[in-house]
Amino acid sequence: MIKGQFLVQLKQDLLISIPNAVKRIKLDEGDKVCYIALYGSDDEPVIGLIQLGVESYRKQMIEEEGTDDKWLLWNFGEMPVNYQIGLESEDPNFPEKQNTLIEIFGGQEEYEEWWEVSQNLRFEIAYELNNYDWSGIIPTSDDFVIYSSWEAIDVINGDLTRSIPKNKYELLESMGLI
Repeated sequence: MIKGQFLVQLKQDLLISIPNAVKRIKLDEGDKVCYIALYGSDDEPVIGLIQLGVESYRKQMIEEEGTDDKWLLWNFGEMPVNYQIGLESEDPNFPEKQNTLIEIFGGQEEYEEWWEVSQNLRFEIAYELNNYDWSGIIPTSDDFVIYSSWEAIDVINGDLTRSIPKNKYELLESMGLI
């Protein structure tokens, strides 16, 4: 029971904290956000970093490289670091919450379990946030999405489908971005 209650509360906290953290990121005049990547890692399995994908940078990447390399298009590491933020800026206790998740799901010995729980939580959060109206928070492109990211993400084989609603996914597909 404690595991379920913890996850419900953590999800509720994140659905509030993420938009508030995104508001703190300063965009250049005229910038539009085409995606928000919620990145999880072994050290910060729920969310270690929030990265904005900026439409003008993506357009430049497409002009230079085309759209064949899907991994490149969704690799948030290609975006400037000034468009990223950690959740501790909004919730100073967030690192402790991630550690609590690891502990209640078996500690370091049970990596597979807590990684899967963290991954599923990140998918759920991204999916729900895709249904928010972001217009009052940040300027967004017409194809704006939020997705769960991690080191081994495989865009070509469908890893974005668990984060992005079907209608938005199909739009990205029609644009050659997936």
